[in-house]
Amino acid sequence: MDVLLHMLASALVPLFFLGMVGSLLVVIITVVLDLSQVFTPDEESDV
Repeated sequence: MDVLLHMLASALVPLFFLGMVGSLLVVIITVVLDLSQVFTPDEESDV
């Protein structure tokens, strides 16, 4: 049983870190898009 747990851990740990990197990329992309939306002027005309 100990060998199975070590094999499972050696497979799941890299997947965990890949998931964290993917989540970090999503956060970075979201922040960049939100900031670009905040700092771009609106295209509304004053009437």
